[in-house]
Amino acid sequence: MKKNTKKLLAIVFMAIFIISTVSAAFLGGGRVATQANKSTGLTITGTPADNYPDNKRPTFCETNATAKSNKYITEFKIPTACTQPLGITTDPVGNVWFTESNTGNLGKFELSSKTFQEFTNAQWQKGEKSMMWGLGTAQDGNIWFTDSQHNLVWKFNPIDKSYTRFTFPKSAGTEGSFPQMLLIDGKNVYVNDFTGKKIGVFTTDYSGPDLGVTSIPSPGNYNFTSTMITDSNGNVWYTIWIYQQGGDLVKYDQKTGNSTQYSLPQEIQAPNGITIDSEGKLWIMDTASSFFFDFDPTSKQFTKHLTSPPPTSSYGNASGLIKTPISRPYWNHFDDKGRLWFNEQVANSLGVYDPSTQSLVEYLVPSKNPNWSDCGTLQDCGVAQVLDFAVAHNKVWFTEWVENNIGVLDSSIALPIEVNSPDTSITIQRGHNATISLNINPLEELTSSVSIITSNTAGAQNISIISQEPQVMVDKSTTAKVTISADNFAVTGTYKILVGARYQDITISKYVDVTLE
Repeated sequence: MKKNTKKLLAIVFMAIFIISTVSAAFLGGGRVATQANKSTGLTITGTPADNYPDNKRPTFCETNATAKSNKYITEFKIPTACTQPLGITTDPVGNVWFTESNTGNLGKFELSSKTFQEFTNAQWQKGEKSMMWGLGTAQDGNIWFTDSQHNLVWKFNPIDKSYTRFTFPKSAGTEGSFPQMLLIDGKNVYVNDFTGKKIGVFTTDYSGPDLGVTSIPSPGNYNFTSTMITDSNGNVWYTIWIYQQGGDLVKYDQKTGNSTQYSLPQEIQAPNGITIDSEGKLWIMDTASSFFFDFDPTSKQFTKHLTSPPPTSSYGNASGLIKTPISRPYWNHFDDKGRLWFNEQVANSLGVYDPSTQSLVEYLVPSKNPNWSDCGTLQDCGVAQVLDFAVAHNKVWFTEWVENNIGVLDSSIALPIEVNSPDTSITIQRGHNATISLNINPLEELTSSVSIITSNTAGAQNISIISQEPQVMVDKSTTAKVTISADNFAVTGTYKILVGARYQDITISKYVDVTLE
């Protein structure tokens, strides 16, 4: 693929993942200068920060020289400046591995010693950058990762510290390939070709000079093929779509070579993350909204869920132009307790949904980069671009692409409040309203008030939700009242609403099914 075309595709993809975020004017700053070039605005530091001019380093490298932490999340600063960590995974002995998209290197973090190792990729050309999304550890201990900018898949041997690169083949009729995410299932490795209309499959024990890729062609004429998951029968599930114009969920039978397509709901505009639960339900994240969906292969039905509204600290809204902020859930994974984890890109949060209790907990990430939000002069505002994460029992590891950190969330730490509602489902006639209760129980001494938050999948034109007390002091068990009103011309059906309580860095919510008649 021609270099200019490849760059254009990269720009298109970047537009998809940051669209609707507002970037403030670039600020000055950066690491301590060792040499300055006034004509180019480039201060030579001898670090990967040199891939950016001075005025862009706060945007892409970091705005906080030290890592931050809160009660639930601990961040660790990568020793090398401006590595732009992206893909992340854990190995069987608990080491954390991550890709450095601004260096071409792999990094390793050992939790026991809290030390980093960064392994130089001698084949990487100085000054190059690439979105290296996919990362996984194979059964033989080798580590595989994708390189979208250069149409490559890499293998790293942790024993001799060697890198081997393989060309990811392009599809017929396309200009090139865009290897994005990577799934290792036994000895099989699956890679979605984001713009190349296919899923590529190869085995980790293949010994040829290339990958020996078998292609699963994406049916239809869609622009993007997103990540994939396999079910217990060996079927491969993935999504194909055109941004904001719809798409399909695809089931590919590896035994017969046949595909089955299911039309995605019209509301889904950018279906990126996909995973499967123990009962065979598929879960899909919509990065262009605050929605995520489950799909039941038996009933062929989709159910829509949603996150809480993003905290103001993530999007800022200094200009006043953001009327309906969204969270943009991206990738998703189930933990060993049956809970669904996902990253909320522009809400600067990690969320976990428990299907058994219909509850949602969202953790705000401590670091924030103001250059990716509408922060203006607001302090402690912005997003760290948490673009990937990995779940290991009670720990959730994640990367901060523009703050040069990795972080870990400990979900075993007790929450500050307990939230419940006796009203799990209600029915409302159009033009009428109903009141539900939200019971909040403090589990520790709270030092500030609790905000009542609400959102709904029906849209404001059908349902409006008003909390009778937007802020409540919770020094003992407290009940908050929330009024739900149905519009006179509301579309009948059953919808989910979210009611919850936000206390400092934590939001805890419950879902209520509302049927409009």
